[in-house]
Amino acid sequence: MTRAAQKLDLEAAASKLTSSRIRGRERRRFYRAPLVIGGRMLDAAGAESDCRTADISPGDVRIATATRQPAVGERVVLYLEGLGRVSGRVARRCGEGEVAIIFDFSAHKREKLVEQLTLALNKDLGVDVPGPTVSRSGANAARIEFETGESCEGEILDFSLAGVTLRTRKPPPLLGSWVRVGGVYGRVARLIEGGFAVDFEPRKQG
Repeated sequence: MTRAAQKLDLEAAASKLTSSRIRGRERRRFYRAPLVIGGRMLDAAGAESDCRTADISPGDVRIATATRQPAVGERVVLYLEGLGRVSGRVARRCGEGEVAIIFDFSAHKREKLVEQLTLALNKDLGVDVPGPTVSRSGANAARIEFETGESCEGEILDFSLAGVTLRTRKPPPLLGSWVRVGGVYGRVARLIEGGFAVDFEPRKQG
């Protein structure tokens, strides 16, 4: 599926893992969530180095490291905070200090990672969710910051690894404008009655 604002709930996530999202010329099997997670990387030679995710999906990850970049095709093991051990092979170099790694673990592990990433995204959005799923009762408050420097309180109606739908009393911002929801950046993708939908997207600083 190619709809940018497609929403997933945790119960349906495993069955929708083969969904696609197209941005420009790049095609990925899984959407990468803009989560920054620290950890350690163990390369094929057994050398360890500090690393962090630039973005991550259930199928792959973009890793930034200040030390030696592993070679394309090299197998690496990552120990990521809150996610544990994951492994895969370097698919390509993405720029200075960054590589894309495709995971090589089982479908069961991938399903578990969907849940872990969803809960990590809950935390970045500022949602306090006691159970494994997001409440849809309208009780999930979030702080929203706009490009203009203004901010307001909103209500999370729905969210996935790809984006979030919000209700707010404030007039909606322009389509394509940047917003920050909790600790996650994104662009306004669609307007709804009483709110708007945001597609998550990493925002480069500076």
